[in-house]
This record gives sequence, C-alpha cells and structure tokens, in this order.
Amino acid sequence: MKKRLNILIINNYFPPEIGAASHLYFYLAQELANRGNELFVLTGIPRYNVSVSVYNSYKKNKKAYLENITNNFHVIRCELPYVNRKHLLRRGIEHFEIAYKLFFYGKKLLKNKQIDVSLVYSPPLTLYWTAEKIRNLTGAPYILNVQDLFPQAAIDLGALKSKLLIKFFKSLEKKAYLSADLITVHSEQNAIFVKEMIKTLNKVGQKVIIFENWINENEIIPGNKENIFSKKLGLSDKFVISFAGTLGYSQDIKVILEAAKLTKEYKDIIYLIVGDGVKKEETLRLQKKYNLNNVILHDAVPKEEYPMILHSSDVSLATLIEEVKTPVVPSKILSIMSSGTPVVAAMNLDGDAPKLINKAKCGFVVPAGDYKALAEKILELYKNPKLREELGKNGRKYIEEHLSVKKAADKYEEIFMELISRKNKIRR
Repeated sequence: MKKRLNILIINNYFPPEIGAASHLYFYLAQELANRGNELFVLTGIPRYNVSVSVYNSYKKNKKAYLENITNNFHVIRCELPYVNRKHLLRRGIEHFEIAYKLFFYGKKLLKNKQIDVSLVYSPPLTLYWTAEKIRNLTGAPYILNVQDLFPQAAIDLGALKSKLLIKFFKSLEKKAYLSADLITVHSEQNAIFVKEMIKTLNKVGQKVIIFENWINENEIIPGNKENIFSKKLGLSDKFVISFAGTLGYSQDIKVILEAAKLTKEYKDIIYLIVGDGVKKEETLRLQKKYNLNNVILHDAVPKEEYPMILHSSDVSLATLIEEVKTPVVPSKILSIMSSGTPVVAAMNLDGDAPKLINKAKCGFVVPAGDYKALAEKILELYKNPKLREELGKNGRKYIEEHLSVKKAADKYEEIFMELISRKNKIRR
C-alpha cells in the first residue's frame, strides 16, 4: 500500500484571497488531502485581493493564530498586517515579518504534529527561512517551489535599484537555493537561472526540477457564453476579448487599451478587463482619455465567478510589459486553456509562456507592447470562428493530458517519497 504522508504547505497566499498563488496551492492541497494524506497549510489571515472587511472578520477573533479544518485539510492562519500594495518599502519589510510570524506561531501548532515533508511557495523568498527553521524542529526536508525570480523580476521592473539592496537580496536568494533540499521551477529557463545561481553546488542538476504549474481541470471547464455574468453585462451577442487578473506593475494593460482603440470601428467587439491592483486608476484614466466605449472595467470577482468570465469570452489575453525579462508563465494562461478559450499573449517572445502556447497550439503570441500585432490577431480570430474553436479545443486537451492537478499531485507524491527516502538513508 502507498504510504500516506504528513505534508506541510507554506504559502503567503490562500483562499479566500484571489490570485494565482492562492488557487494553485488550494487545488494541490485539496487533491493531496483527498488521497488520504494529512495536509497542513501554514499561511496568514487573508490580506491580498480581499476587502478590509474580510481581513477584519478574521482579525476580530483576537487570536494571534487560529486553526480550522476545511476540505479535509488543516489551515493554520497567523495574524499579519494589511499592507497597501502601493507602499513598496513597507511590502519589502513585510516579507521578513511574514517569515518570522509564520514560524513563530506555526511552531506552536505544529509541535505535536508529525511532519514528513514541507512544500514552500516563493515569493516571498524569505519563506525559505520559515521552512528551514521548521526542518530544524521536525527533521522534515523541504521543497522550495520558485514561481517568480526575486530579486531579478524587481530589478527588471525598475522597482529595485539600490546596489546595496540588490546585493543583499541576491545573497538571500542564493542562501534560499542552497538551503532547500530540492527546488522545483515551472519552466525550463527558470531552471537554467536557478542552476546558474548555485552552479558551485555538487549535483546541481538533481537539486532543480522542472515542474510545470497545474490547474483543477474540473473546476474550470468549457461552458456556455450565455450565463449570469454575460447577461448582467450585456455580452451575450458581443465578441468579447477578456483580461482577468491583477492590474499590477508587470501586466501591460495599456497594450490592451491601444488595441481597443484600433478596433473601435467594430461595434460588436468588447474588451472586458476584470481585476484590481496598483494600475487600476491609470487604466481608468487611459480609458477616459481614449474615449473607449468598447472597454468595460469590472472589479475583481470571487473565485467561483471567474470561470463565467472565461465562458463569456471569445478570446482571452495574457499581457506583460517588455521590462519583464524573467521567463514567467502567467497562471491565467492555464485557466484560459482549461476553459477552452483561445489565448492571445503579448510578451517577450523568448520566454517560456510563448513556448507553452505554441506547443499546445492554443493561440497566438505577439511581441510585448505591440498593440498593432495584438489587434491584428484579435481581428483574425474575430473573422474565423472555426479557428477559435480549434485553438480552444487544443488548449483544453493539453491541460487534460499534461497540466491537471491530479498529475501534479502524482508527481509531487513521488518527489516527496524520494526526498523522505533520501533523508532516511542519510540518517542511517
């Protein structure tokens, strides 16, 4: 019989927070728990992409930490501050506060529980320290799942310029990679980057594993364009191009608005932008400046409503600014594919996301910032419903065959067992 494991997941983000990181690990935790594993999630009280009222509803219990059981797994939540996303310095300090508090309060709840292995989401990079301390307490090896390359991503965006701080965070990054028992990254170029950072380490190739991100293929499925969301916004008889997600520094919303300006003459084409973030005000300003009546801006929706946005869409977008040089694969691409909707991406062509889209044959990719090419691809799909159907089916098929949460759980269970076995051999 397969051994059931005691697994600890450490992540700064978790539902009801809305975002890629929270959903990614919720899907995995749920699948691993459903297989009979004892699953613990160590996280903070909800603060990201939720209202202050949601945050306060958790905080009012007056406890520094709390534990509840949901979906067959334990969620351990620690009190953390509600930080304005625009305050970059405070957010930087918060990363260290998160790491310390998750360990300080988490150890109290974990001291009487057996932990076989930990899986840690980065960013924030500082959570490696939390996992390292818990390893010292429990003996449980930990896997660092590197999603975004920090500090490189912040350097590329111009958010981190101080040579002293860059040197500090580069040193912290190397410590994290060297500390981890194993590192998983979601793309080939991320693996190359991490290996280069720790190239002096023996058997570096065995320490870094490419592990593509996953999605619950049963939660986001192809659906009808005619639904509650599309009816509410009057989209049922429109050709809808959607962008749903964080309106942040990395996401290029301007390229969408420029493409919308070029296609204004098509009265049945609507651009639907759903989400919140630091670039929301700028998006509103540009929409007004360009007089874009073909653009609808909508606040972020709860997780359970998100599939209806994709069902309402004929095409869905993934956009990143040119300054994003790190080979990120936006998780929204997987959601779009899973819904059976064609993807059109605008981003640097040498990253791993374009490779995925081309490999899956689920859409088009244009260079970052090229709004003319973006508009051309949108119009190509607008005029060719047969092509839209083909690309949508290809994306769904690729998810089912390669990127389902079931396959991710299979692979992680295998990795967990191998890591535990390796630890036991070292002890003997």
